[in-house]
Amino acid sequence: MTVRIAYNLFTQRPKQELDDFERWTDMLKPGQGTDFYRANGAGEMLVFSAADFEDFLQPRPDLPQGMEDELERVVRHLVEHRWPFRLHATYDESISRMLDVFEKVNRDIPFNGLHWFFDHAETISERNIDRVKALGGGIAVQHRMAFQGEYFIDRYGKEAVKQTPPVAKMLAAGVPVGLGTDATRVASYNPWTALYWLVSGRTVGGTVMYDDNNRLPRDVALELWTAGSAWFSSEQGKKRAYC
Repeated sequence: MTVRIAYNLFTQRPKQELDDFERWTDMLKPGQGTDFYRANGAGEMLVFSAADFEDFLQPRPDLPQGMEDELERVVRHLVEHRWPFRLHATYDESISRMLDVFEKVNRDIPFNGLHWFFDHAETISERNIDRVKALGGGIAVQHRMAFQGEYFIDRYGKEAVKQTPPVAKMLAAGVPVGLGTDATRVASYNPWTALYWLVSGRTVGGTVMYDDNNRLPRDVALELWTAGSAWFSSEQGKKRAYC
């Protein structure tokens, strides 16, 4: 194997998600394996009811009633077993409800340094960035907007697209941020396309989305791709920046 993989286990059975994670936490521990292939934790699907898809040609989905109860059972189990976890989240409305669950679990079973994070978070608000920070979480961003920026503008407008996602605000808040591609179903696996997006603030079609306050210098974008992303696999000190 020529790449290093820290894999996360993704539940496969709607309404039986907790059963999956109970079985997996009995089978292995986070970090089990080698530096080239090892278990990292759970996600990005924890429960199917918490999946808010990212097709901006469609209206924002409202997550169903009962999502919180299902998510709480799984997160409570993972925290009890000290399993890092990640959760797909596109919209701030979904993130608010998910954070309500995390804060409730944290009051009973403190996260206490457990690595957890949201994937994507295109429309996360400053308030929810602060809530992520308070719980010791991170945010992994990908260049989905490089491919869907025009669709987002058509639905939500040019002003709304300027902070999708608000990477500079995440960094200013001190939240761990990693950069990736979300390839290959949603975007290209090409890292240069992702770096171009974050530095230029443009889609692959050339549409300008971001002002200077949400574009990053090249060295910072490269650091997020390398050393920044190491936090998400608990490999700080092993993976380093190339800048």
